[in-house]
Amino acid sequence: MLTTDKLCLQLISTKNFFSMDIADIKQHLTITQVLQHYGLTPDKNQRLNCPFHPDKTPSLQVYPKTNTFCCFSSNCTAGTGDQIQFIELMEKGSKHEALTKAAAMVNKVEGVGQKVEGEARRFITTEPLEKIAILTKAFKTFTKALPVTKKAVEYLQSRGLDYKLHEVGYISAQYHKELTKEFIESLAKQGLLKPLPAKGYSPWAKDCVVFPLKNQENKIVSLYGRSTTNQSDSKHFYLSNRSGLYPGYPSLQTKQLILTESIIDAASLLQQVEHPGLRAGEAIKSSYTILSLYGTNGLTEEHLKAIIELPQLEEIILMLDADDAGKAATAKHYSTIKNLLPHVRITCVPLPEGEDINSVLCTHDNPEVLQNLVDSRTDFSFSSEKESPAAEAIPADTSRLTTDGSRFITTNPELLIYDNCELRIEVWGGIKITGLDRMKVTLKVLHKQRSGLLPVRHSFDLYHRQQTEQLIQTIGESFDMNIKKIETTIGAFTNELENYRLQKLEALQPKEKTGHELTAGQKTAAINELKKPNLLQRTNEMIGLTGITGEEQNRLIAYLTYCTRKQPIPLHVMFLGSSGSGKTYLQEKISELVPEDDKIEITQITENALYYFKQEELKNKLILIEDLDGAMTVFYPLRELQTKRRISKTVTLKDSKGNLKTVTIMVEGPVCVSGCTTKEKIYEDNANRCILLYTDQTRDQDKRINEYQTKLSGGEVNRDREQQYKELFKNIQRVLRPINIVNPYAKYIALPEQVFKPRRTMTLLLGFIEAVTFYHQYQREVKKDANGMYITTTIEDIESSFNLLKDVLFSKSDELTKAAREFLELLKAQGIQSFAAKEIRQKLRLNPSNLKRYLIELERYGYLKGKGNRYRNYEYHIVSMDEYEQLKSSIDRHLQDIVTAIKAI
Repeated sequence: MLTTDKLCLQLISTKNFFSMDIADIKQHLTITQVLQHYGLTPDKNQRLNCPFHPDKTPSLQVYPKTNTFCCFSSNCTAGTGDQIQFIELMEKGSKHEALTKAAAMVNKVEGVGQKVEGEARRFITTEPLEKIAILTKAFKTFTKALPVTKKAVEYLQSRGLDYKLHEVGYISAQYHKELTKEFIESLAKQGLLKPLPAKGYSPWAKDCVVFPLKNQENKIVSLYGRSTTNQSDSKHFYLSNRSGLYPGYPSLQTKQLILTESIIDAASLLQQVEHPGLRAGEAIKSSYTILSLYGTNGLTEEHLKAIIELPQLEEIILMLDADDAGKAATAKHYSTIKNLLPHVRITCVPLPEGEDINSVLCTHDNPEVLQNLVDSRTDFSFSSEKESPAAEAIPADTSRLTTDGSRFITTNPELLIYDNCELRIEVWGGIKITGLDRMKVTLKVLHKQRSGLLPVRHSFDLYHRQQTEQLIQTIGESFDMNIKKIETTIGAFTNELENYRLQKLEALQPKEKTGHELTAGQKTAAINELKKPNLLQRTNEMIGLTGITGEEQNRLIAYLTYCTRKQPIPLHVMFLGSSGSGKTYLQEKISELVPEDDKIEITQITENALYYFKQEELKNKLILIEDLDGAMTVFYPLRELQTKRRISKTVTLKDSKGNLKTVTIMVEGPVCVSGCTTKEKIYEDNANRCILLYTDQTRDQDKRINEYQTKLSGGEVNRDREQQYKELFKNIQRVLRPINIVNPYAKYIALPEQVFKPRRTMTLLLGFIEAVTFYHQYQREVKKDANGMYITTTIEDIESSFNLLKDVLFSKSDELTKAAREFLELLKAQGIQSFAAKEIRQKLRLNPSNLKRYLIELERYGYLKGKGNRYRNYEYHIVSMDEYEQLKSSIDRHLQDIVTAIKAI
């Protein structure tokens, strides 16, 4: 443990170029200073054009508070990082080189050359001390003052707090009188002393008990003061540029975290140590981690960042005051945290009405009262969105003043009104939006001051000069008005109609979709999820929490396949199964985990439709086809998109002069294609390019689905939680960046000899291994070579891919369709070797047409032999009872041998 003086010396000596560690460099070098070094200046929103990729609009967000950056462009591999990583990317070198460069920048920024130890010691006496050292030394002074200050001790006792159990001090009005001049200057620099106009200093937070706020290294970076004399206004004091947490950053082993509204409340919980009334380990401090907010609005970005980064967090307990402000804050913070951490349980401690933690402690003699309250916590049960009374319906268009002071009312598009001080012009039937070369209207014109005169009604084209002049003449004669004034009014009225029509036309134009921009908290939560161990297992479990029942293997394969749409060579998937087996439902539910702007859903599509998307409109998109029967006319261009990752079509068009010319339409990929069908053999050419997933049609799966549907109908399913997990998955997809993948073990991977069409199957297998690696990109070291940035495949990636794709390889090695194979294996499982068609149909309750198709296929491929009269007493015999087990065993052994060989390298 460093003493204060040693800590001061250590902090100052970090200015020496050769004695810096990474934490020191980050402390002394801000992201803003790094940007200035490279001549980069963010705008007022702390954004700038990303220097790591061609960037037309600012997509690099800078966060000065945390000294981090993030590029939100999908075309950039920079991702997120701190000042050191920014230098590494700019210099295109190693991390060591970046650290060396950063240390040099610190030397330049601080203006300090290389100093020997003696010079460093001399520097301590002549220059203000570093912030952490100053606060540490000052707080030590405050802690010594507290026990000898009667009113401070009495104040803490009145709040039920024992100062001996806490890190707490006291600031008196005269504490600085005996300090050295250098130390006083340092205190003033940090805001602990305020210079007086005449002479001397006034202490910050005088007559206050003070608590330390600590950073992630558990060092004091700020202070909180609580007045012992003022109990109404000005009772809370924070140093300027507040940072740090109380009592400190939560431990990474935290599983249950209690959030309190104030530091006094947190201290009340912290002193609940074990006592005779409790069994060992039951004290609040022993069982829970405690973190204080800074009031009802005091859940800061630093709090959220610290909470999000807890890898083992299971529960957050909100223990705020039981007044109106506390209840509102509880609902608000629940919503904020739940959006960032949907998988974490959030509970609420019901305090007595109007009470807070400290007041409960002071008014109860039972030492177990706070423990009992925590034990009685309940799941958050009230909505974070209060219902508001229905607002009065407001029309889409409202009246507004024109440049000439008139009112143009567009509330009813069928009755437009132009109203000035003399005339009221009504447009009955509105105006046509199309046909900008004319403006036919039916008008009713009234004189506002002469109500006894009949209105003028006229139907004409405002762009027809003679008709307009006739209207002006008619109005002048009817209302005895100046012709010039009427011309001015009609001109202004026409301008308003033109502007109105242009606005309507603009509203009809399709809006350019803007990419969803993640907040810093959402991005951190998504990246932290991708950094957690056992990522594939965690992902599969969370997919199950989005409402997908069963299908554990299929859903994870499909999800990983959909992620590859961001890569240069995506994979494709085809769901197969009988009618009503849930293949379309499974595809739909998995696709709900993909951001809306990254997918295109197709029920039916015409022959040339794919060619008329914009050139890059399909790029990196997921194309979902509900039933392949609805896309038969586009199978050829769809296959080209899958294989060549672009399609083109040359057509003949006429130019403006009537001459024929040839135009080539180009649509770029790559795309990830997902479709559903019951007809595997019919779409075999497309199926060869896809990972084939056969839906689970077992009775166990039927039971699981029925149970879920029953719970859903009975209101037992938490739909909000399901939606929160879906949003988390969408954010996870958004933070995945395209990156090159190198598989150093690819040369050791070979397909089993039994696999049909091995060339395309090998491509699918290697591609899926890359998909698993791609999903683990935040757990891989990013390397660089002549081809750019890349990550490498691990043995664990290969092993996981083999385990997931084992059934797919079985299917690729089987000449039977999946349905026929399942029928045959069902017979074997029940020990049936010889049977009649009618007998087996009744026993297995099969559809006659399906049974006939299975029998024909099995007999054609030699898996069944028949004997007897085809129309009477015809009996089928299974040729081999163990052929499929031998096939599976052979493939399984082959894959295991590959993994064993790679591990032995």
